[in-house]
Amino acid sequence: MPKILLGVSSSFCANFLRGQVAFLVQHGFEVIIVSGPGEEISLLAKKENARLFTIDFTKRLTPFTDFFQLLRIIRLIRQEQPDIINAGNPKSGFLLMLACYITGHKRRIFTLHGLLSDTKMGLIRWLITATEKISCGIADKVIAVSPTLKAHAEKRKILPLGKGAVIGKGSANGIDLHLFPGKNAVVARATQLKESLNVKEDDIVIGFLGRLSKDKGIDLLFEAFNLLAKEYPCLRLVLAGPIIEENPFSRHLLHQLYHDEKVIYLGKLFDVTPVYGIIDMLVLPSFREGFPNVLIEAAAMETPVVASDIPGCKDAVQAGVNGELFEKGNVAELTAVLKKLITNKALRQQYGRNGRKFAHDHFSNEEIWAGQLELYKNMLLTAE
Repeated sequence: MPKILLGVSSSFCANFLRGQVAFLVQHGFEVIIVSGPGEEISLLAKKENARLFTIDFTKRLTPFTDFFQLLRIIRLIRQEQPDIINAGNPKSGFLLMLACYITGHKRRIFTLHGLLSDTKMGLIRWLITATEKISCGIADKVIAVSPTLKAHAEKRKILPLGKGAVIGKGSANGIDLHLFPGKNAVVARATQLKESLNVKEDDIVIGFLGRLSKDKGIDLLFEAFNLLAKEYPCLRLVLAGPIIEENPFSRHLLHQLYHDEKVIYLGKLFDVTPVYGIIDMLVLPSFREGFPNVLIEAAAMETPVVASDIPGCKDAVQAGVNGELFEKGNVAELTAVLKKLITNKALRQQYGRNGRKFAHDHFSNEEIWAGQLELYKNMLLTAE
């Protein structure tokens, strides 16, 4: 039975592996997960029959801690002797690729989820870029989670030409269309949620689902919303996801997040499908992405999407088909795009219908998993 080690940085990344682990087990693989500790990844490992090893990866550069974590990974690789290692995310992926190099492990894959260096400056940008280049350089194959991310990483000379691959049309894990069945399938739950949140039938609801951080463009979203709320009293903003202290958005917005009656903060949710049932559009004003699955989830739920015109988002949004793109960081352009959708219900409905078809045709998780499995089988045929 071939053994594969999958590495992610935190429990939050369980979404990158959900269903994929069980798929690999069904196809004869023994699966080991290396991850930061947390409830989500523990539940996934137990449910999908994987063995879990937890390492508390830090997001910041901590040489002493990082060195001892590297030693733990080296020990684990020598002990388990996995046939394939596939690691992603900046810190965990870098340490796992270094451990592969030190131990001489073959068949190593680095999954490029995005370029953290894109939003950094000065020495920090140089250091992170160096780790990204090293990770891509050590790997035998680099899976970029979207075509535009692959092209962007090659342009920045982080990903060597000829080494990168994209599975299908992109995405690290695809989506389960049964879990995101469209608005009609969640009407009862959405109605209940609306009533509990005091959202009225004639309210127009803008949604954001994901990590609340500076990189995700939370400041930009609030600026656009505050401008539009003056003109459209029926406008509401619903946000769901954890607040990221390591990459904080403007502190003055915390007060509005908790005290503005037009703003609803739901915190971190395990089941977001009812939220898609109450929002009229999803907005992702990020400054960097790899492939934001939330845009495909929204599309599958027949929700129009608005996103920054950046690598990753451009693969998940067909402008004028299932949503709109706007120039990264341009609040005036974001405001104009949102206004276009706020004032045109028929267009929102059209984008929603188109989005469901787009997600169904290109991003089912079975298609992504089959592509990954083919890559793994081909690597196993490769001589040591």
